[in-house]
Amino acid sequence: MMRYLAAAKILKKHNAQVDNSVFYLHYRISFVIFVICGALVTAKEFVGNPIQCISKAVPMHALNTYCYIKSTFSVLRHWTTPHEDGSSYPGVGAHDDEDEVVYHAYYQWVPFVLVLQAIMFYFPRYLWKTLEGGLFTTIIAGLDKLTMDENARHKKHKVLSHYMLEHLNMHMNWAIRFFICEALCLVVVVGNIYFTDHFLGGTFLEYGTDVINFPDMDPETRVDPMTRIFPRVTKCTFRKFGSSGTIETHDTMCVLAVNIINEKIYIFLWFWLVCLTAITAAWLIYRIVVIVSSDVRFKLLQARGRWAGRPNLDLISKKCNLGDWFLIYHLGRNMEPTSYGEFLKEFAKELENSVSTLERKPMLVGS
Repeated sequence: MMRYLAAAKILKKHNAQVDNSVFYLHYRISFVIFVICGALVTAKEFVGNPIQCISKAVPMHALNTYCYIKSTFSVLRHWTTPHEDGSSYPGVGAHDDEDEVVYHAYYQWVPFVLVLQAIMFYFPRYLWKTLEGGLFTTIIAGLDKLTMDENARHKKHKVLSHYMLEHLNMHMNWAIRFFICEALCLVVVVGNIYFTDHFLGGTFLEYGTDVINFPDMDPETRVDPMTRIFPRVTKCTFRKFGSSGTIETHDTMCVLAVNIINEKIYIFLWFWLVCLTAITAAWLIYRIVVIVSSDVRFKLLQARGRWAGRPNLDLISKKCNLGDWFLIYHLGRNMEPTSYGEFLKEFAKELENSVSTLERKPMLVGS
């Protein structure tokens, strides 16, 4: 069983990086969820063979393989009145060419689609790491690791402060790239909802609400949405040549044991994707507020860098644009509060010295 949870290793801590909880929910949590779900579908120790068909006239192995590859189907008129119209199970009963049937071919593609969706959720992270190019790791220079050597820490603070001063107002494009990747997360999660709906034949969008409302439906006419979308028993038509050379048609029943797992996986994914969409949308609204409001940015910087003191934070906020603030703020997310406060003090000192130098230059020229 543990081999199916090996993907969870991606949840281990990594080095300093520009990150947030919502981004983490996409590229790690969602990625791991979809990979594990894809592994569970293929776990035969839970359900045995994914499909078992019943027939005495056709070799069992050949029939199972054929029906798994060619897909099975359900007869719609047998959904609501099982056992009353000659049907043995919901959707399974006698049919003719005029009856409307629904084919179930998704089950053979489920593990591949789930892994593809996992890759989709990781794509914004991959894009950001490609665009970022390791800049943040280079800038922080090991300050994310606590050290008791005050001299070594002070030297790193000075180097970082000099870098920020020399590259002041030059990080806007860097920050915008991250914001685009955050917005892409919402595109990915919404796109996955509609992609899954298309994959399951237009039944996924209302799957969760149908399951919630099922107990309140009329017992005489209601159909379990789990059984309707992921039937456990279906039909399969197998044709072969008889002893006289004529074609014989064998109408068989098939037990789709794999759907016991599929129905539970997709109800969980429905709730996860809906919640993730709401969380991501709320986060993007927050991000827009941060982008347009300098006051909000100052409050966030003050909450993380309060050890630096209000005057130093005021000076930094006035001199730094959105890109610089974004970089400085994420430095604080990866550094110890006291070390971060020391850096902000050093950076404010560098800013103040540079302002004083610029103010003295006109006086020297006039003299």
